[in-house]
Amino acid sequence: MCETDAHSHIHEPVDAVMERLNDPGVAASLVTLLDNAELMSTLVLGLSGFMERGDLILDAVAESVNDVKTAATEGNNSYPSIPELTRLAKQSQEALPLLSSILDSSMASPETVKLLGSMTEAATEGVARAQSEGTRVKGVRGAMKALKDPDVQHGLGVMLEIAKSIGQKYNAQASAQVSKV
Repeated sequence: MCETDAHSHIHEPVDAVMERLNDPGVAASLVTLLDNAELMSTLVLGLSGFMERGDLILDAVAESVNDVKTAATEGNNSYPSIPELTRLAKQSQEALPLLSSILDSSMASPETVKLLGSMTEAATEGVARAQSEGTRVKGVRGAMKALKDPDVQHGLGVMLEIAKSIGQKYNAQASAQVSKV
């Protein structure tokens, strides 16, 4: 391979990233994704924790129900009253369709939880490293320098694909809403 071929091959990922960034839909989706990275991280950690501890949570709920039954028959006042339990039961019943739809969706699939867990870890590590090292990208030159790092290229490529998918889903939903009107 001649030197110019090697040189152009090195810049292909950078050029591809820059070309994708010029797509307004990808750019807007990427901005939305970045604006909500902390929220996504928190949600994913919570969902991951819930999924990992589901059996423990259900056991705790079952034990609490048994405690309430025991307290109700023994007249122990440290537990909720029957009207309070009725209100909680009604609220739980109202929440069941939402919980069922979440658990039946791809959001609760093991692959999604694992992927989101990995993304959350990466976001948390990246934020900590940026804060401790004072990472800043100043201008186009700084961005181009950062794009020489293969990890940055790969990570940005993944984020661009996510941003594109978000844009496509958003556009499909928006089109469906417009056609309903």
